[in-house]
Amino acid sequence: AKTSKAQEVLVKIGAMADVEKVKASHAIRAGKGKMRNRRYVSKKGPLVVYGNDSGLTKAFRNIPGVELACVDRLNLLQLAPGGHAGRFIVWTKSAVEKLNGLYGTATAGSTSKKGYVPPRCLMTNSDLNRLVNSDEVQSIVRAPKDSHARAPLKKNPLKNLGAMLKLNPYAKTATRMQLLAEKKRASTKTAKLEKARKGLGAKKDKAAKAAGKAFYAQMLVESDYVGDRYDNFSSWLGVESEE
Repeated sequence: AKTSKAQEVLVKIGAMADVEKVKASHAIRAGKGKMRNRRYVSKKGPLVVYGNDSGLTKAFRNIPGVELACVDRLNLLQLAPGGHAGRFIVWTKSAVEKLNGLYGTATAGSTSKKGYVPPRCLMTNSDLNRLVNSDEVQSIVRAPKDSHARAPLKKNPLKNLGAMLKLNPYAKTATRMQLLAEKKRASTKTAKLEKARKGLGAKKDKAAKAAGKAFYAQMLVESDYVGDRYDNFSSWLGVESEE
């Protein structure tokens, strides 16, 4: 089992072009995968499926892009990587001879797997147009409908005035009264603001200040603080203590 012999086989079957394609596509991965032990990426090369090893794995393992798979343990991710069918697969003679025994044929089941039968098409006639247009199917199918009665579009009464008037005729009057009340409220607020800006409430403010001063003076007269404890308080109030 020599790698040189394996390369000669690939050249004979025309698979070296795929190997060169894999060599040229070897590049550094984009993204954070390069920091997670997945630094390099490359395209897929040919897949060699064998039945008996006989040194094939050692001969092909050093060729970039070439993968090997035993016919007893076929992997779908190798046969169709990424879900794309059509990979270049090299089948050995021993692998092809084992296929009928593994998966069976159209007339016999598998000899290696008990009770395994390869999937078969359940339709004996795959011409769907002929089946649909046949007299047997057309006699059962209902006739196409010519008229399509559609349900009327329901309108939202909260957004549509016409729909609201059908449900509540008083809604128009209530809406008008609400608008008038809002207008009156806005005009009243505007008048109050203008009155406050013109200073018409100054008389009231002066009266309030005079009443406050009179109350404070009366409080000082009625309060009788006598003793050494209240000297500081009297001086703070600005009243001379009477002895």
